[in-house]
Amino acid sequence: METWTVKRDECIYTSCYCEENIWKLCESWKQNDPNHLDNLYAVFISNERRQILIWKQKSGHNDYPVNWVLYFLPYQIDKSVSPTIIYDFDSTLPFPVSAVDYLQSAIRDEINLSRKFHRMFRVIPAQEYLNTFASDRSHMLAADKITYNKPPPSYPAIFNEKSTNNINDFIDMKSKTGPGTVMNLTEFREFL
Repeated sequence: METWTVKRDECIYTSCYCEENIWKLCESWKQNDPNHLDNLYAVFISNERRQILIWKQKSGHNDYPVNWVLYFLPYQIDKSVSPTIIYDFDSTLPFPVSAVDYLQSAIRDEINLSRKFHRMFRVIPAQEYLNTFASDRSHMLAADKITYNKPPPSYPAIFNEKSTNNINDFIDMKSKTGPGTVMNLTEFREFL
């Protein structure tokens, strides 16, 4: 079977629902090229404050970082090719982009960053992400607990046999018992 080619404009995408966009990308990959799934990973970036800085984002301006207070920024890694590539729907960088270019342009070093903005990376094998992730989208509800801050996707919420909402397990970077593996920036670079 030929390797499935991902085209951004053919992917399911809903603004501000990045965790679901990546879940849907993993799902599409499983349907179109299941043998390739072992080389794919979903990544959540967050920290104790649940506030990170990242550059080269569509919601940014020029070369200023976006201060994501949405707690996390998921994207997908494909380690089956050399160099390793990253799929980030919300980046202004190419789709996909080499991991080296992504780290240099979007993640950057933490040397000049305040400690409160240092990032942690939860790296989850794609199949594990498909099996374990669940969100009832309650984190996107306004204070009235009825209205969404941003319109939700048209498809039903993602759940599994064990949970209807475990998104905090993916965002929490202190817990070593959650899905995947939590890494600091140095460990993440080595992984890539």
